[in-house]
Amino acid sequence: MTAPYIVTLLFQGNAADVDSKRTEELTQEDLPLTVDMAGQEIEVEEYLAGIVAREIPLDREPEAVKAQAVIARTELLNAAEHEEELPESMSREEMLTLWGQDGFEKNYQRLEEALEATEGEVLTYKKELIQTAFHAVSAGKTRNAEEAFGNSLPYLESVESDMDIPSRDFLKVIFLEKKELTDKLNQACPDTGITEENVTDLLSVSKRDSSGYALEIQAGEKTITGEEFRACLDLNSACCYIKEVEGKVRIVTKGLGHGLGLSQYGANVMAEGGSDYQEILQYYYKNVEITKENSRE
Repeated sequence: MTAPYIVTLLFQGNAADVDSKRTEELTQEDLPLTVDMAGQEIEVEEYLAGIVAREIPLDREPEAVKAQAVIARTELLNAAEHEEELPESMSREEMLTLWGQDGFEKNYQRLEEALEATEGEVLTYKKELIQTAFHAVSAGKTRNAEEAFGNSLPYLESVESDMDIPSRDFLKVIFLEKKELTDKLNQACPDTGITEENVTDLLSVSKRDSSGYALEIQAGEKTITGEEFRACLDLNSACCYIKEVEGKVRIVTKGLGHGLGLSQYGANVMAEGGSDYQEILQYYYKNVEITKENSRE
């Protein structure tokens, strides 16, 4: 499995389920474009508004929302170019149900402003659209894609993001009964040899990346990835630390999400400090260009 595919699965997994159909193939030559969403043709910018609405809270700083708009546009066109499933979007009707009339008018205006300010802009590396991985909160540093998945994506390098530390989602501590932990592990990964009696002796992080995220978890006779362990226990992140405390298993996690690419919390802090969306994007995605989609050769 290649890193871009894994990254796509990871960040799409942050979105809520929305029932929408994608039957219209998108190509550069067809701009401006429409998309078939639940049987209704809508303009791509409106479809993009729905993607952004799903991906970031709209009470964030305007420059952070603009950064997400560029990410969403890149994500959409990248999926189209590679004939992959398009990112999930929300219809206006779904937004109205979610926010109510007053909230809809306010939030949709923010979406329109973000899309207009970034009209046509995408992220490229050597004139190719990038994989726009993003997450909610980092563990203090974002991750290096080559370390995380063994596949080099030069624009997904690790960067400092200690502005994430004040987030209420930066640190989470949970306690699990040994039986509960054992049952979940053996259901997800049979034949580990782990029992309630030996779980704390046979479960450990055996390999981490330079940002602290678990790459490998030794679970008895099996080795699983940090992301598999995270999914198994529904943890906030794979940056986790396991210890027995007073007869229970304590798991501490740092960050929220997979840790690759842009940290949305960090982006918002940068925006509060005066950074514009272009500075934010070029901080989290290294050596990229922000270009107009129709200007790419």
